[in-house]
Order: sequence, then C-alpha cells, then structure tokens
Amino acid sequence: MARSKTFLRSRDIDWAVEIGGRYIHVSSAGGDLPAIVEDRLFEIWRELKDADIVCEEEDVELNEKYLSEKFPVEAEGNNVVRNISREWYIHSFKAMAMRGFYSFDRDVRFPIDESKYRMVAKPAKLKRNPEFNLPKIDLNMTPEELDGVDIVRVIDERNNR
Repeated sequence: MARSKTFLRSRDIDWAVEIGGRYIHVSSAGGDLPAIVEDRLFEIWRELKDADIVCEEEDVELNEKYLSEKFPVEAEGNNVVRNISREWYIHSFKAMAMRGFYSFDRDVRFPIDESKYRMVAKPAKLKRNPEFNLPKIDLNMTPEELDGVDIVRVIDERNNR
C-alpha cells in the first residue's frame, strides 16, 4: 500500500512493530513510514484497535525528561493550561502503553529531516504479556535506545529499503 510522500506527511498515522520481542507504537506526526509498515498498515491498525489492556494506568512510566522539555514549567503565573495540554498530549500514549507498547511520538524539527522520535510512555509492569501479529524487526536495540533516534531511517536501513 505505497502512498505518496505528500499523503504520508499530511497525516498523523499510528503504526506499530515488534523490535527485539517488545512492541513499539509510533505516532508519525506527518512523517514517513517504514516500508515494512506501509505494506501492512491496515493489518497493523486492526491489531491496535483490538488490543487488550495488559498494564494498569498507575504502572505506565512516562518519559518525564522529554515531557519537561516539551511542557516546561513557567517561572511565574498559572500552569493550568500547561498541565491540561500535557495531560491531553500524553493520554493516547498512556493508552498504548497500557496495551503493552513502548509509545513514541515524532518530535518535529526543522529542517524536517532532523526530526527524531521520542518515547513518551512505556509499560513498567505487565499483568500478562501481549501478543500481536506485527512486523518483526531485529535492530539489536532496546526500545529505550530508540528514544531520540530517527526510527523510520533505522528500520529502513536494517531492511535495506
């Protein structure tokens, strides 16, 4: 299901893969998708849609370092808007972590090629291991090592695309 760069860059597409036995979810924020994902995008969406909760909300670990950069505390004044924006932002990433995914967002930078993916949330304690039929990729990296990396480029290089 190859799509044009314009199509991909105009939509925030959720996709997921298995890397080293762990599942990662990525929000593209209008970026490219790995070729291996484009080929199975509808199958991946079905897997995400039907995913069960395997981690309680209190057992989701947030990447506080990244979140404090994205939502800095104001020196003066009321941080209510900041807190509401932060909670609204992390909601879907926490929901994916509760389904057993290490959940990433694309941190858009300019020039656009300098954008990186940042881990927002991950499951810290699972009630049971999730099982999905997602594209499997061996990167010899942990999901934590993907924080701050161009995940699409790394996956495509590994798969010679």
